Amino acid sequence: MPRRRGAAWCPAFVGWLVLPLAWGCGSVESRPEEAHVALADGPARWLMLPEEVRQVYRLHGVQEAAAFQESFWKRRDPNPATPANELIPVFNQRVEAADALYGERGVRGSLTDRGRALILLGPPPILRYGQRRAPAWEPGPGGRTPDVRTRTVTVETWVYRAPELSPGLAALLAKEGMGEEIELPFAVESDRTRLVSGEKILELAARALVRE
Repeated sequence: MPRRRGAAWCPAFVGWLVLPLAWGCGSVESRPEEAHVALADGPARWLMLPEEVRQVYRLHGVQEAAAFQESFWKRRDPNPATPANELIPVFNQRVEAADALYGERGVRGSLTDRGRALILLGPPPILRYGQRRAPAWEPGPGGRTPDVRTRTVTVETWVYRAPELSPGLAALLAKEGMGEEIELPFAVESDRTRLVSGEKILELAARALVRE
């Protein structure tokens, strides 16, 4: 499998695409049969809607992948009247920030739970820290069946208020009955930080980027 020269290999290799950085990698070579995997492996997967993920795995070859990418970013262009897509540099900046801040045990920061939140929502205006009881997978003694128990973990909570969100996302949250303030709690563990709740918020954030 070919690798970039002078840089670490990125699993979401998409050098043959029109906007490689927008998918989270630099310029590399890729075989046509790897096209659908490349599109879904990088940080741009956080922007994808479920139906787009299904579509990606039905792509065949470079031409279909390139056409999908063009349509993908066009749907997310906040101002089609301008020559540039203003979302792309914002996305790239957030990917770089997430990689620098949230890398975990060999996983790129932009592919972690906090990386996903940063890409979709931007940096949190408010950070809160505390402790709570959270589920934990405990191995069974002597090879017996593992148990799911609860234990006390440190929680890092990202807080956003409706006026600080995009109008589109604020409207979607209001339809779901969510209040003026949303929270994303992350359980801070020794080797990773995982989202405790708020999956629906992130799904709505991805959908709010799409211009229908």
